[in-house]
Amino acid sequence: MEEEVQRVFDALAGLADIEDPKARALAVVKVLKGWPQQSSQLRELRRQAILELLAPEEASVRKVAKELGVSPTTIQDVAAGYSRSGKDRAKKAESE
Repeated sequence: MEEEVQRVFDALAGLADIEDPKARALAVVKVLKGWPQQSSQLRELRRQAILELLAPEEASVRKVAKELGVSPTTIQDVAAGYSRSGKDRAKKAESE
């Protein structure tokens, strides 16, 4: 698994090694143009993996969060399909 992650980081870092400034700029522009779609796909890939981790009966949000090194809130948010900060979410209706 770490190999795949490192290859992605190496590929991004490799953009800086392109000597010709025009070619380097064009490569970065191309990556940035595709980034929103790639980012969406990565978020969905993460969500599906978290849902799989939460599927077993003995699974818990806290356990999965600890295994992944994130907060339980992050696990809950990702599983619920949230991908932005809480400030952008609709507020709960207040009880009267």
